[in-house]
Amino acid sequence: MIKFENVSVLYPGTTKPAIQNVNVSFQKGEFVCVLGKSGAGKSTFIRCINGLQPVTEGSVKWDDKSLSEMTHKENLEVRRKTGMIFQHFNLIPRMSVVQNILTGLFGYKKSYENLLGLFNSSDRMTAIEAINQVELTVEPTRRVEKLSGGQKQRVAIARALVQNPKVFLGDEPVASLDPGTAERIFYLLKETHNKRNLVSIINVHDVVLAKKFATRIIALKEGKLVFDGIPEEFDEKMFAEIYNY
Repeated sequence: MIKFENVSVLYPGTTKPAIQNVNVSFQKGEFVCVLGKSGAGKSTFIRCINGLQPVTEGSVKWDDKSLSEMTHKENLEVRRKTGMIFQHFNLIPRMSVVQNILTGLFGYKKSYENLLGLFNSSDRMTAIEAINQVELTVEPTRRVEKLSGGQKQRVAIARALVQNPKVFLGDEPVASLDPGTAERIFYLLKETHNKRNLVSIINVHDVVLAKKFATRIIALKEGKLVFDGIPEEFDEKMFAEIYNY
């Protein structure tokens, strides 16, 4: 479904690629965790998948068609199919829970509807259903700035769910949460993944979480793909190699 072919990304003003010569593919049903030290290229990698980060060399393909060869309309469709979850939530603090979740429908609405906040009863019902799915036990009208970190991340997941995604991407979605909350969020992500039979690709700094939840682990070091296998194969030797212990 998603395929990297000799992908490299070199940022302007730098001489060392953020990722280099990456070849890897992902299929429906895989729950993939991406490991690596800070600066290994994980964020660049994840952002290449839906075109948020253009590649310098190679290609990222969705169903055998390169993102760079797609029309603007086709690229927007890829974005609609992709639910993105960020470490710092990317929510609008002064807006309510339900208002933040409804922004996940922007890709399906006309520009003037988004600008004016024109959502119908069906849209609002979809948002409420997503709130229930992520088991968020706060009033939908409560402002997001008053929520805990774990509650905010549930809002972010609900926002991604209303897109009806085919792919879930996570860029360190639990890095700012305490260990207990982080594990509960991963349970939620994995449960949602299984129910919807998604492709889920999640950057994570916690090896224990990755080994517990992933069906597959890949690891980056200095922008290069150095491991791709099942969690059981990610042993202490590989851990030491990737994290320089």
